Amino acid sequence: MIEGPVAFFATLTSHVTHAGRNQTIAFDRVVTNVGNAYNPHVGVVTAPVSGIYVFSVSLLSYPGHKTHYQLYKNNDFVSNIYLHTPSASDYETTSQTAVLQLVKGDDVTLRNVDGDESLHGVNYSTFAGFLVWEDFSQPAVVGK
Repeated sequence: MIEGPVAFFATLTSHVTHAGRNQTIAFDRVVTNVGNAYNPHVGVVTAPVSGIYVFSVSLLSYPGHKTHYQLYKNNDFVSNIYLHTPSASDYETTSQTAVLQLVKGDDVTLRNVDGDESLHGVNYSTFAGFLVWEDFSQPAVVGK
């Protein structure tokens, strides 16, 4: 049974300031959310079907900050993302693409690592993802 396409693109409208350790970054402006996999209120992508997904993160630094972020699948670490802007008047960008095999119900989040750090909003920082291939080998759970 084909569930349909899955694709999302969201941006960060406001600066994130004084982010807590392991705080999930919630990209609040949803541009595209086909399949409703992305929840902008909590910043979580939940796989509506099992398959291979591609995720892309682009971040703009907050001037004068050195910050680390991590991509997670469920509560398992996937990868690091680093931003460093030595000057209080400069900006830096970084981006990353990840290809993940997800089972229906798995979630993906981007989390801040360092306490009391900041991330630039105004739609410069983005989070996107889409289903490349649906995996039909995972049996459907009746009643879930």
